[in-house]
Amino acid sequence: MIAFVRWVVLGGLAGAIAVVVGVVGTTLHWSFDLLAQFLLPAFVVALLIVPAAAFARWPALAGGAAVAAVAAYGLAMPSQTAPGPVASEAPRFRVLLFNMWFGNKRVADVAQLIQRENADLVVILESSLRARNALKTVTNAYPYRFDCTASGCDVVMFSRARLLPQTIARTSDANRSPYVTVGTDIAGCRLTLLATHMTRPFPHRPYESQREQAREIGSVVGLIPGAKLVLGDFNAAPWGYVVRTIEVRGNVRAATGAGGTWPSVLPGQLRIPIDHIMAGPGLSFVSRTVLPSAGSDHLPVLAEIAVTDPLQCR
Repeated sequence: MIAFVRWVVLGGLAGAIAVVVGVVGTTLHWSFDLLAQFLLPAFVVALLIVPAAAFARWPALAGGAAVAAVAAYGLAMPSQTAPGPVASEAPRFRVLLFNMWFGNKRVADVAQLIQRENADLVVILESSLRARNALKTVTNAYPYRFDCTASGCDVVMFSRARLLPQTIARTSDANRSPYVTVGTDIAGCRLTLLATHMTRPFPHRPYESQREQAREIGSVVGLIPGAKLVLGDFNAAPWGYVVRTIEVRGNVRAATGAGGTWPSVLPGQLRIPIDHIMAGPGLSFVSRTVLPSAGSDHLPVLAEIAVTDPLQCR
């Protein structure tokens, strides 16, 4: 029995170390990036191994787990820390992002979510025709709407500010993920929104598709001048290759804060943050909040954003 437990502990520690190595080597190969997605669970596993191994008098395993836990913590914390202070006089607006899942049977809860949070801009992914019809009563509070589902994408936006569609496109890789660009003027700032729902890193072939999409979308975002927001389900954690590539190429930064968004059934410490809101020049995050479940395998994200440099508002 003791030997079995030791092998279980060894396996958990080996997995945690592999994930840390994956984060460090995300640029090397898609498989490293896939491992990197599980950084928060790896931190929890390594942390639990420390006292268990110490109690069993396995000092080498306890020490190795402590090192792995510290490394995982250091790699994850920049994305889990709340945004810094923002000048109180800066105009602000709120954005709600939610992958509601095509099979969601709790559409009434989604309607209550939108009504309760009362965001200035709502971006919904994976909304079925049934769901969109059911949401009409709530979304009537929003005078402007963008819906590209007729064009084969799954992005729907509701806004208190005018929405001016610019582009409805698909990435050029084999998986052809959709993305849209929409102009708006919110909180006195004229800016561009880009919303997307990227492919998964696995098991969809070819496995490099998601990384190709990140490079392409990042380049598209980089060509957008001034203030901009990038929103969507990226199927990627903020410390991995995909999000970092879009940030660097697009001159945007993902909102930071505690809490993962997928899968919704797991405790917060084990969920992976894969639904992101990224802001470009002139915009700063005030807060990022992961909201309770509303029937999807994803959790909604609410961000408050301040206009800190009006000169970037085109």
